[in-house]
Amino acid sequence: MDKIFSEANALTDVLIPIFHHLHRFPELSFKEFETTRFIREELKHLDLDFLDLGMETGVAALLKGKHSNKLAALRADMDAVPVTEDEGHAVKSSVSGVAHLCGHDFHMTSLLGAAMLLKQRQSLLKGDVLFIFQPAEEITRGAQAMLDHGLWTKLPKPVDGLFALHASPHFPVGTVLSSRGYASASKTNFRIRLQGTTGHSGSPHEYRDVISAANLIMNHLQQVVSRDNNPMSPLVLAVHTIHAGDNDFFVTDSLEMTGTIRAFDESLQRRTEQRVDEIVRHIAKLQGVTASVDMLPEVPSQLNHEGLFEAANRACKRLFSPDKILDRPPAFLGAEDFAVFGQDVPSFFYWLGTNNEVNRSELHHQPGFVVDTHAIPLGVSLLTLSVLELLEE
Repeated sequence: MDKIFSEANALTDVLIPIFHHLHRFPELSFKEFETTRFIREELKHLDLDFLDLGMETGVAALLKGKHSNKLAALRADMDAVPVTEDEGHAVKSSVSGVAHLCGHDFHMTSLLGAAMLLKQRQSLLKGDVLFIFQPAEEITRGAQAMLDHGLWTKLPKPVDGLFALHASPHFPVGTVLSSRGYASASKTNFRIRLQGTTGHSGSPHEYRDVISAANLIMNHLQQVVSRDNNPMSPLVLAVHTIHAGDNDFFVTDSLEMTGTIRAFDESLQRRTEQRVDEIVRHIAKLQGVTASVDMLPEVPSQLNHEGLFEAANRACKRLFSPDKILDRPPAFLGAEDFAVFGQDVPSFFYWLGTNNEVNRSELHHQPGFVVDTHAIPLGVSLLTLSVLELLEE
């Protein structure tokens, strides 16, 4: 195991209490006020240069190396999800109905640890390092907000490479997914509104039924994935909410449904958006109701930059055995607004195993999600080595 890992492991007495603190005090998107204050206090000990973005949440700080040839960057997200975690967790959220059930507490801890190790090497660094603690990833708005507040314009030079990682309960601790290709999916949310007419239950022929129309729409949308799409091209098309009517047992004349489309392939994403619109409008016409479809683009897919793959691969080889380094697209279509940064700068995204084979974690956003703390030194090391490998090139 690499020397960096030994140094990261030696920091666990410091980092695990930080991880537990962040877990106990989760905050929702754009409300990470105390988290921001806590992160800034931890970084002040490292004497970094803070960038003033004029934002209430989020932190960006710069470590200046002795030889400022390049600029490497690392990013972690900060927000929690509005879900209540399992009562049986050893360390629990103190905020009712809010918890870190996606690993962002782990991401922040890993980035703080990497900042500590890189600070120790400041006089040897062949470039500068930017540390980004990003708010509002769960609503996929935080990355764009930081860019809108001038993140890139406040830097001394362009970013040569940006790295981040994500906790993955799909893999055990000691495994990393380092993709030569897609690392997260694009996401477009949609809102469908149907307008019919009210009437009497005993005279179904005298009103236009939005419930019946919605049922047909749902059935046809399900067939987009199973029949329209090539099964070798991953695609998610899901309706998540349906709202209709306020008075039980009375005919309603309006209905709204919302959902999401996910794909790695951006062209498939656009085709599916068009197909949803076509299905809704045709069925609405057939059923005699009116319809509107609003497509709400959220984030693009994350395509790991080919020019960063070798540095990432070397970093992985210094930490993991060859059979624990996976090079393939992720097995699920999670979307990440880290990809928004990647539209401007070369970027690379890892999925790091955080599961325990004995006390198994549930999946992201589920009450039983938990990160094995043995993954912390690996997270710290992977981020640190990614920077060092890039700056050494």
